[in-house]
Amino acid sequence: MFAERHTIKLPSAPKSAPILQVKEQVSPKIIAQQWLTKFENVLQSNNVANLSTVMHQDSWWRDMFAISWDIRTIHGLDKLSTYFSENLAHAAPTNLKLRETGKFAPNKQTPIEGLEWVESMFDFETKVGRGCGMLRLVQGSDGTWKGYMIYTALQELKGFEENAGDRRPHGGNNSLEGGAIKGNWLERRERQKQFLDEEPTVLIVGAGQSGLNTAARLQAMGVSVLLIDRNDRVGDNWRSRYRTLVTHDPVQYTHMAFLPFPSNWPLFTPKDKLGDWFESYASLMELNVWTNSTIGAASYDDAISTWTIDIKKGDGSTRTFHPHHVVFATGHAGEAKIPTFPGQSEFKGTVYHGSKHADASLSGNSHGKKVVVVGTGNSGHDIAQNYYENGASVTMIQRRGTYVIGADIGLFMLHEGMYDEHGPPIEDADIAGQSLPIPAQFALNVGLTEKIAEAEKKTLDGLTKAGFKLDFGDDKSGIYRKYITRGGGYYINVGCSQLIIDGKIKVQQSPNGISHFESDALVLADGTRMEADIIVLATGFDNMRTSARKIFGDTIADRCKDVWDLDEEGEVNAMWRPSGHPRFWFMGGSLALARTYSRFIAIQIKAIEEGIYR
Repeated sequence: MFAERHTIKLPSAPKSAPILQVKEQVSPKIIAQQWLTKFENVLQSNNVANLSTVMHQDSWWRDMFAISWDIRTIHGLDKLSTYFSENLAHAAPTNLKLRETGKFAPNKQTPIEGLEWVESMFDFETKVGRGCGMLRLVQGSDGTWKGYMIYTALQELKGFEENAGDRRPHGGNNSLEGGAIKGNWLERRERQKQFLDEEPTVLIVGAGQSGLNTAARLQAMGVSVLLIDRNDRVGDNWRSRYRTLVTHDPVQYTHMAFLPFPSNWPLFTPKDKLGDWFESYASLMELNVWTNSTIGAASYDDAISTWTIDIKKGDGSTRTFHPHHVVFATGHAGEAKIPTFPGQSEFKGTVYHGSKHADASLSGNSHGKKVVVVGTGNSGHDIAQNYYENGASVTMIQRRGTYVIGADIGLFMLHEGMYDEHGPPIEDADIAGQSLPIPAQFALNVGLTEKIAEAEKKTLDGLTKAGFKLDFGDDKSGIYRKYITRGGGYYINVGCSQLIIDGKIKVQQSPNGISHFESDALVLADGTRMEADIIVLATGFDNMRTSARKIFGDTIADRCKDVWDLDEEGEVNAMWRPSGHPRFWFMGGSLALARTYSRFIAIQIKAIEEGIYR
């Protein structure tokens, strides 16, 4: 039932007559411009009753902080009318302009058989900022083109734009406040990093991709930020992970804010190389990072909207700050899910959670050892492959089906034409990539998932023959639904699937899980006895809120919402948006999501600081 609420069937729409050069009036550009003009007239009339003249009854509108200060998906004309009634006056979108050139200039698309729409990117202004959006128009049986799926996203605040491009800082000594007599760049940076002259407005906990991107965005908008991280060096959150790890997304998809990877960077980044990049990024972006630092006491005063937080530094000292905001950026997952079983204390071998895996070669001689890996997600596969390559006999325990997609074929099909060497500017790709309501993305992914499965048929058939259970999702939409709702349940194949196909790594089905441990074995629910020297519990992670509770305590965590999965509208719970606790923000996700959504976290915080949004 839960899965069904975000499973939709896209409608069929009559195809329009072919576009002929002699019939300029039916070109996508004319269709889009006529609609945009009519829509802007509706906005200026401030009469939401007129929305029915430009929007379909079954329309969708995805909005990110342009119409209201939240991430919302509104489905249906009645709900959309209510949404605009509540927010139109203070948003007041105006100056809507189509993109004239490039990939997202007006064009016709057939996203699925039987559905044709006119699609275009457009720019706009609101009372407080400038935004960008996507329109997708469908023709009704009466020949009228109306809005079917519309996206609006605030990109910058008027008067508080990022100091980038034409607004980049000067950099010369004469541009420094008070001149060089008060310190050159290096001398000032040392004082800034230690916060000797001011307190940070924002405290970011975690200096991984989410924290670094967010800090860079905030500082570009003139907001003072301190990042703290418990590790010895920036980037250790990746360096400390298992030895063979590489990124699972290609480089074109994983650029960071303001500083894209070089053109000769590898497609998939080894974890230590990425850690070094993070460290360089923090330095080049002039971010204020304290490593070996953790949260001590923390409290929030609702009366003055201010935090009081003790920072315990690596040298043993403690600094107390009073930031206005806390961004919790420790990763989109929470604490490790570590199950316990009867008899586990009697097991004579080694048992540990997958998050503690470093490398099979570091745990003694693995040759000939019997290793059981519980779980068949990304980590489970990578750990199983690592042990096999170090001479162990490996069996994976699979409780339910797993979606498998190849890093060499399917992954590139996901990003083809958008995030590749010949794709549009990444800022435009990020707009288009987030422009569809998530339930619509699921529906459209069904066909793409089928195409990927056909392209990878040999591997998938081989896995099935080897006893590995495949699962394409409740609606057959593949990887994205599993990621955005569960944060797992899939494997991006970098070689382990072939080892399973070849019988080099075995798979044991156990739909009812594990019964108990014995001194030398793991016993499954059906009584099957799996002898083992090493058992790895690759059982995933809990809600991000669990980490917030561990660090900030119950008083703070109880006011927060659960993080990840989807709310009733089909938007991600509590992430990148109001968390439930005032001025406490959850920020996490892949490198690509960190780049994209750090903009929105920064805009929200800056808007609050400037009194634009409360």
